[in-house]
Amino acid sequence: MYEIRKSHCSICLRKCGIDATVEDGILIKVEGSQGDGPSGGNLCVKAFASKEYVYREDRIQTPLKRVGPRGEGKFIPISWEAAYTEIADNLLKIKGDEGADTVAFYTGYSKWYRPYLHRLVHSFGTLNYGSESSSCFQSFRMAHLINAGTLSEPDIGNTELFMGWGYNPFHNGNCTNVKIEEWQEKGIHIMVIDPRVTPAASYADVHLRPRVGTDGALANFFAHYLIENKKTDEVYIANYVHGYEEYKAYVSQFTLTATAKITGISPEDLLEAAKYVGRHHKIASQLSVAAIPHHINGMQSCRAILALSAITGNFDREGGNIPSVHPDYDTETYSKPRLLFEEFINETRPVDSKPKIGSERFPLWSELIEEFQAMDLTRNIEEGTPYPIKALVAFGLNSRMFPENSKLLEAIKKLDFYVDVDLFYTEAAKYADIVLPVCTSFERSELQMVGPCVRYTEPVIASLFESKSDIDIICDLANYLNLDDPVLRKGEEYCAKYILHDVGITLNNLKLSPVPLKIPGKKPYVPGTLLARGLKTPTHRYELYSEIIKKYEQDYHLNPLPVYYEALDPAKAKKYPLILTSGGRIPQEFHSRFQKMKWTKLLRPYPALDINPKDAKQLKIKQDEDIELTTSIGTIKIKANLTYMVPENNVFMYQDYEDADVNNIIKNDHLDAYSGFPGYRTVRCKVQKIKKTAKPVEKSSKIG
Repeated sequence: MYEIRKSHCSICLRKCGIDATVEDGILIKVEGSQGDGPSGGNLCVKAFASKEYVYREDRIQTPLKRVGPRGEGKFIPISWEAAYTEIADNLLKIKGDEGADTVAFYTGYSKWYRPYLHRLVHSFGTLNYGSESSSCFQSFRMAHLINAGTLSEPDIGNTELFMGWGYNPFHNGNCTNVKIEEWQEKGIHIMVIDPRVTPAASYADVHLRPRVGTDGALANFFAHYLIENKKTDEVYIANYVHGYEEYKAYVSQFTLTATAKITGISPEDLLEAAKYVGRHHKIASQLSVAAIPHHINGMQSCRAILALSAITGNFDREGGNIPSVHPDYDTETYSKPRLLFEEFINETRPVDSKPKIGSERFPLWSELIEEFQAMDLTRNIEEGTPYPIKALVAFGLNSRMFPENSKLLEAIKKLDFYVDVDLFYTEAAKYADIVLPVCTSFERSELQMVGPCVRYTEPVIASLFESKSDIDIICDLANYLNLDDPVLRKGEEYCAKYILHDVGITLNNLKLSPVPLKIPGKKPYVPGTLLARGLKTPTHRYELYSEIIKKYEQDYHLNPLPVYYEALDPAKAKKYPLILTSGGRIPQEFHSRFQKMKWTKLLRPYPALDINPKDAKQLKIKQDEDIELTTSIGTIKIKANLTYMVPENNVFMYQDYEDADVNNIIKNDHLDAYSGFPGYRTVRCKVQKIKKTAKPVEKSSKIG
């Protein structure tokens, strides 16, 4: 007998509601759950592959202990008690001998347990908590915090013009995006800025294709045009904006001719686009949290784009960009009651810890983000400065999200102790001393925010093998480490009750409800509230000239204005004539989680490099031919995929192929000086066809 149970997909961070069909304790199929979650009952190809995902053959089944050299992947199964005991003994010894700060904690995907791990790190006695957000989202968030003190989101329903920078929802979050056709039916105009011809771009009224990495210059040109043609909101600027005169003087250099040369967009198209923007009063912008920041000028490009909402009077205004809260990163809302994630994380925050990893190299990041900058982890382990890292505890570590990641794996060999916690047996797991198996979202409970609502999902099937929930592992470690943290040591449900304390909903209420429950008294944000109260910036205004960055101007050569600078080294253009963009999403992949999925692998069975047919013709490359992609530090062999979606002189490649790791041929110091983010989207490269060697002619063995 089968039954349908409520769950959600946790493969990416969208948390789409799922109706899971279960028979005799086995997951049979999944369907979208109507009215549950942001997807409206829809699922993407990845979620529809959930059954294969749950029952993947490379699931880690039991705690493992290394018995061979690091990297060989030789392990023996051990009990949970033995694993916990060994972890606790090693971490406590290192803490006692070297100090708590010499132990680093890192988390990749998923994100649902992060507040619990962050609290564990604090209770252990260090600030060295890091995450994959060192190369995803946080640079985008930094730009918002520097400019306005808060995140914002486009008020698309009330806008006149929607500007999507690197906007490609059909390949990223395709179940949760509002349908572009519906916007157009409402009379909303759409501009997409993207070098590629994406599905979203095909719907745009205006599609601009700037040279990769020049978005900041384009934004500054728009600002210059709007200022010169008196299309700005002078009253708004006088009341709410700081540094306008300095900003105005700076963007004046982004003339039509100069910007056309930088961006590669014709002067005619640039002028028409600027006029188009200037004809609208209500303008809402949305930036990709990866495509724009993943350049060595990325954070400042984000600031330049966001600045347009200030000079047009559209920040914290209906139809513009409205202050918002990201549940994983910003826990203080402007509409209470709220979940107590911030209090939960910081209740045990240590007061006498050393500066986080990366603080000396990326001080702006360190001031704004309550995580260490993981892009500095490899260097820190290798050099042992400013203090040594002796141990690493990692949940869901995907080494391929690091540039030149082979160096990270080599650095891990130098650690005294390394713990890897994951669903699957990954490359990073091969280097661990102890490996712990976790379960999927179908096998565990989870407390989560869903817009103004909250829900608590429970397991729909039993945990497979000996796997456990990430939070159960975190709470167990708190006990084995004998931490002074009675909340964490009481387990997941006690922690959930702590976090729910102020919202007027009990954990039992949530368990009984098949759908998310709206938080009582939770009111929608009223545009203008934050402007009237004063922004959370040093001047309480929207800062075009950042007083935070100013502190690092002299010693670190960081500019308080949203300046544009080149993301590519022109001196390397002759040897490496093409521009490589690593990391663009494709619908059936999410990081490296689907590399061993037979069903989704059918959609693209091999690693491929997208290349414009004109470039391919010049290089005498045909569709599906074997090619080599080479940067200054290495070469990978892949297939060619010819497509006019990609502009000439550019190549694009998905970044998480295990048999063609493009990020490993990107230098680990190719980083944004402001945020520490890797410049994955702008790398000099060359491509060539692999010459096939002739097979030797076999001698005939023919008889008589």
